[in-house]
Order: sequence, then structure tokens, then C-alpha cells
Amino acid sequence: MRCCADLIKFILFLANFVCFLCFAFLLAGTIYILVDGENTFIGQHIEPSLSQADPSNATYFSFIIISLVLFSFLALFTCLGCCGAAYKSGCMLGSFIVILFVLFGGSVGAVVFLHTQYGWEAVKQVLEQEMERSVAKYREENRLTKQFWDWIQPTFSCCGVTEDQGWKVWEKVEHMLKKTENWKVPQACCRFGDEIDEDGQQLRFDCMYEPSQETAFLKTGCAPRVLLYVQMILYGAPILMLISLIFAFVTSTSVTSSERRRKAQQQRARDSQYSIGADDDFQHHSYPSTYPSAPTDNEPYNPGYYDRQESSVALPRTGYHGGVGVYSAGPIGSAPPAAHMPLLHQAPPSYNEVVYRK
Repeated sequence: MRCCADLIKFILFLANFVCFLCFAFLLAGTIYILVDGENTFIGQHIEPSLSQADPSNATYFSFIIISLVLFSFLALFTCLGCCGAAYKSGCMLGSFIVILFVLFGGSVGAVVFLHTQYGWEAVKQVLEQEMERSVAKYREENRLTKQFWDWIQPTFSCCGVTEDQGWKVWEKVEHMLKKTENWKVPQACCRFGDEIDEDGQQLRFDCMYEPSQETAFLKTGCAPRVLLYVQMILYGAPILMLISLIFAFVTSTSVTSSERRRKAQQQRARDSQYSIGADDDFQHHSYPSTYPSAPTDNEPYNPGYYDRQESSVALPRTGYHGGVGVYSAGPIGSAPPAAHMPLLHQAPPSYNEVVYRK
């Protein structure tokens, strides 16, 4: 059981550490884009302004601000899980569990709401709608949208959005396809030919005017190609959150149990120290070697006894030396008076002597 708990703790630490590195890298990249945007894939300097005088700059700046907040939060969140598992911190693990539980509930709620609104094929419908909206913004000014479509179409060997005649969606895009050139599809839909340019790269067919199966990716649109990946992200995120939540609970329980055992051991150690001290104190007061008692070579001192004029009958007594002694009227340790000596050796009177003497 201890081995399984340690393995779960290590997996939780490793997963959060890798995620922390990824989010930290994305955060640093976002800051770099904000500082030096003209040398990145955006290709232009981004002013820190939301003014609608330059819609493109306002869009990019809003996107960067949202990315900064999101990546910072996720980096901090994964850092809590990583450090909490590494240092066995109950506080960090508790914060990680609370945040993860909120994110898990939000993701599950989003999936349920999506299927409630669009049915069982909700992911496919929403994906096709969003991709068609993105196609309508395909132009030189929207650099991110243009680069997205120029990358996804040759990568997945697709053109357009939907599966059946999806490439025809490009006929509605007037701003990019330029009516003067009469393009029907963008150049990213064209297949690679056998010709190689000066840089050693394959040249595309000129399929923009009259696309065909031999010269363009007209077999299917891009939505069916990426649907599986979108479903994996959409449904996989709550599953991974649930697994991480279970691992975090197990690690937190293990840490709490270890802390309780440690405190119990400390308490037992303190109690044992107290009991040892009490035994030492008892022995300290019990043995004469520690606290010497009254001298054993003298008889007990009784001042009232010396004032008596009449002596009493000798009484047997157990003294300090374990023998039989008598109370005497003389000095301490001296022999009893002579008058008392016969009494020590006379036998007690018999019954007849007592009766006839009366």
C-alpha cells in the first residue's frame, strides 16, 4: 500500500511538472510576442491599446492579455500540484484539489450544456460552424486566421470545412480570393507536384483556378480530419482532471496519515520522557543514597520521655538495627536501669498465682 501511494505521488509530481514547464514556456512565448511581435509569426508590432482605430492591433492585444492571464494561472496551478507532491505539503495539495475540482466541474458542465443544446453530434456541429466563420475571415489582414488555414489544409490533406464538397466554401470568400484573379480555392489546397524549386522544396500545382482531385485536396474537408483530435481534447480533459483529482486525494491522504503518525511518535516520545523523569524522581526520593536519612547509630529522640520519673515496663521494639530494644530513662544508647533488669528475664505470672494472690 505504501509503495502504491509513493508511485501515485510520483506520477502526480511528474505530470504536473511537465505541464508546468509547458505553460511556463507558453507564458514566456506570449510575453515575447507582446514585446517583439514583428519578429514572430504575427509579423507586426503590437501596441498596448484596445482602441478600435486599429481593429487588428486591438484583437491581437486582447488575445495576448487573455493568454497571459490563462497561462499564468495554469502555471501557478500546476506548480501547486508539483510542489505539493514533492514537499508533501498539505496546504499546497489542498489548494490544488480545490482548484482542480472547480475546473473539473466547469468542464463537465460545459460538455453537458453542449450536448443539451446540439445533441449527440454537438462537437461536429460546433466545429463546422466555427470553421466556416473562420473561413469568412481569411485575408491578409487577419494573419493568424490565414496562417491557420495555410497550415491545416496541407498538413491534413484537406480543403474547406465539411466532408462533402467542403472546398466550395471558399467561393464565398471574396476578400482573399480576389475576383480579378478568379480563384476558387487558396493555394494551400493544392497538392505538391514533382517539381522542386531552388531551395529544394516541392512546388505546388496551380489548382487555384480549376481545382481537381489530381491537383487539390478535394476529397474531404478539414472538419472531419480534425474532429477526432477535438473530441479527444474535449472529452479527455475532464477524464484527465478526474484522474488527477483521485491521485491528489490519495497523495493528500497519505501525507495527512504520515503527518499524524509523525505527531503520534513525537507525542509518545514526549510521554516516555515524562515517565522516565517521573521514575527517576521517584527513585531519587526513595533510596537513602540519594537523600540520606537520619543517622542509624542513635535511638529515636523523645524529649518527653526523659522528664518522666517513673520508668515503664520494657516494651519490645524493632529499631533501626533490626534488634529488640527498650525505652530507657538514661542517655540515648545506654543500658536500662537495674530495677528494670529482672523484668526482662521474669516469666509472666500464671493463672493460679494471680487467683490465689487475691
